[in-house]
Amino acid sequence: MPSSPIVKDKYGTPTPINSLWQDRKIVIVFLRQLGCRFCRQQIDELNKSDIKRRLAEHDVHLVCISLGSPDKIQAWLDITKFQGEIYVDDSTSGDPTVDQKGSQAYGIFKLKRGVELLRLEDPEAAKKSEQVAKEFPDMVEIAEQSAGDLVIWPGDVFQTGGAFVFGPGNVCDFAFRSAYAGDHVDLSLVFKYAVGKDGEGKELVYESTENWFSLMKNDRKLTVSFTGSIVQQTTFHHLSNVVRKFFGTRTGVALGLGVFSFTATKALTRKSATSSVLVAASVSSFYTGFRALLSFALRPRVKYLDAQNDIVLLTPIDIDKKVLESGLPECDCGATMATMPMMGLREAGEVADKPKLVSRSRSETWSADLGQSNEFQSTLCYVREFLGKPHPAVGRGGPVCPFVPTSLKKNSIYMSVIRTNSLKNLQMDDKAGQVRKILVKLLKDFVPVFEKLEPSKGKLRQFKAVILIFPDIKPSEAHEIIDAVQVQAKEFFVERGLMCGEFHETNNASGLRNPNFFPLRTPLPCLAIRHMVPGDIAFMTLDDYPVQMRVKLLRGFLDVFGEDDKPQVKEAREKLEETLAEIANGKK
Repeated sequence: MPSSPIVKDKYGTPTPINSLWQDRKIVIVFLRQLGCRFCRQQIDELNKSDIKRRLAEHDVHLVCISLGSPDKIQAWLDITKFQGEIYVDDSTSGDPTVDQKGSQAYGIFKLKRGVELLRLEDPEAAKKSEQVAKEFPDMVEIAEQSAGDLVIWPGDVFQTGGAFVFGPGNVCDFAFRSAYAGDHVDLSLVFKYAVGKDGEGKELVYESTENWFSLMKNDRKLTVSFTGSIVQQTTFHHLSNVVRKFFGTRTGVALGLGVFSFTATKALTRKSATSSVLVAASVSSFYTGFRALLSFALRPRVKYLDAQNDIVLLTPIDIDKKVLESGLPECDCGATMATMPMMGLREAGEVADKPKLVSRSRSETWSADLGQSNEFQSTLCYVREFLGKPHPAVGRGGPVCPFVPTSLKKNSIYMSVIRTNSLKNLQMDDKAGQVRKILVKLLKDFVPVFEKLEPSKGKLRQFKAVILIFPDIKPSEAHEIIDAVQVQAKEFFVERGLMCGEFHETNNASGLRNPNFFPLRTPLPCLAIRHMVPGDIAFMTLDDYPVQMRVKLLRGFLDVFGEDDKPQVKEAREKLEETLAEIANGKK
């Protein structure tokens, strides 16, 4: 697979094209070639719209890229008076007889090329082209008039342009590709998607964000049916799950057998029945205990996961690079995106039914042979297109997760895929329990590793996060494994100033500002780790926690922020006093 295409400034300095938006948001306008009449017309539109200044007010930069030669840039700037950044792709000479078929950069962004795009046989198109030439003559003619010699400005007359909005974390928020020479983008649309607001100043809901919202069903409670499919939760499903779980436990089986035994022996006299039950219970207890002890002694030891060696961390930049190098298909984002194979970038498309991800082994993680995007790609797409964007269901302005945009910009999100199917010697009668134990230990052992990851000091620490992805855990197992692991590890993390969050397809934890919004949904089961912030007080006082747990969480919070003069700290002290009073009154 090719590396990132190179563009050059007027000094001939080479720049990987994707570095232009690595730490900033930009609008890129692709021009046909520097000498083109239509491109001069488009630059005139950009100048008159004052879009560069208006974008700058929102910290968005305007960049033009053209086919051409670096030594022609200054002359072009003198003529067009363009005030933005300009780069050229000099991989094409402008001679159709010997030129390659399109440049690498324009090809990767799927910009159209062909002689038919000049519309030479269309009288109306020819007439419009002539009208444009009167006001914006091709640079070839200008050069001939001024110097007396015909000068071919490097480029490709068969190439068309386009416009895109790119941002940190390799995010594409808008894409336009010219259908023919002279087909220019609507600048009002570019501005809207670049600043994220509509004409009335309201936050824009991106199509890709709405697609994820629809796909993950973030507006309704979900459960797993008897057949394993994810359905909307109802009273019956909830009750049946409770009954099924109850009778699936040893207690439930014991109770069921007890009821059967009582019915079968009802004809016995009270005395004989009592004696029989006592003897049977004694023998049964001894046999059961001996068998359990023998089984435990002979059971093969389960190998624990190693926090140092089994968690291989990749940042968004790492993931995009490996996707490009491995030749993996572009991320289908659960089939909600129409995609383009350009260094991991995606653009919004139509919503489609979500396909099941192909199950991969560790050695197949970066294999392109399976014909589908991998777990890293799907999770990263979700982070970029849903967590990092606004949605009205949140109940406040800003992105769903306020930390994600900066984390993407700083490249401080780390991801790892952990395959629990590779665990050996698990006993099928308590597989979930053993996996829980392994994952709790893994999380606790990982804390020192997390603390050393950059940024490790100062305020930027709050933008560091680790997402552990567990593709082998089924939706039907997520509650008893992912949710349970998070509860067991929470106190340990809070005491160290950290937070551990649980995410999966059927997580029914509602939003803080909207009880009908369920934001902790991800395409694959995940556990996420980050540093605690004062706003996390909301998660320390939830009524679902037993009072003793609330006391521990509140004290852990105050151990970290107790010296800060913030309203959240005051609230934590008040909540702690209230909870201690509840305990004093006998509440458990």
